[in-house]
Amino acid sequence: MPPTFTSRRGFTMIEMAITIGIIGILTGLGIAVSSSMAPTWRTRAAAMEFSAHVQQCRSLAVRANTECRILLVDYDTSVSDAEADNIGEYWIALGNRSNNSTTWDILPVDSEVDGNDDDTSMGKINLSKDSDGYKRYVSIDDWGDGYIGGPNYGNNNAIVFGPRGFLTNPVTDFTGEGYIEVTFVNKHARSRGVQEDFIVKIARSGMARIDSSVSQDYENLWSGTATNSSTP
Repeated sequence: MPPTFTSRRGFTMIEMAITIGIIGILTGLGIAVSSSMAPTWRTRAAAMEFSAHVQQCRSLAVRANTECRILLVDYDTSVSDAEADNIGEYWIALGNRSNNSTTWDILPVDSEVDGNDDDTSMGKINLSKDSDGYKRYVSIDDWGDGYIGGPNYGNNNAIVFGPRGFLTNPVTDFTGEGYIEVTFVNKHARSRGVQEDFIVKIARSGMARIDSSVSQDYENLWSGTATNSSTP
């Protein structure tokens, strides 16, 4: 018997047009979802970065046996206005004493070389436009009427670690739950009447956690436990 051949045919133009149309729709949906979620992702990233800097400052204080502080420099007064520039800045610096430091060396530590704090490239974090740390639609909210007292003299708006790794801020700087809180705001969401913020909560012990107003709490950044667990 002669061999039997099975006829094969390609896609018709209509089938190809339908397939391309479906791909286009799915791609469009993916881009739309990614675009709408991007401000949330950036806000969370900014909060996680701040929390990492808190732990860095704590470690520096213990290792160097001197104070280390995070100075909150600027916050956004228009967090619900997505058209207004986003604002948020903080500095990380090592003190010259174990208590009541009189000078602060913004990271990296370089003042020991010539007595001048010439390099501040690692210690100044700015979320605003035209800065290295720019995160669109992400701002730092007012941290309590724009004021954290801080310990001793000259530490207004500063979170200060002592050589033992504990915060030395006065009790008035902490919330009723026992935290100093810094809120990172998704301005794009706020402008739509939705709150998608990430709050970094720092306990007296120096431990930091991130809570979210989106819909769920995110991981505790020191032990991996849920953020709604008790602070150690």
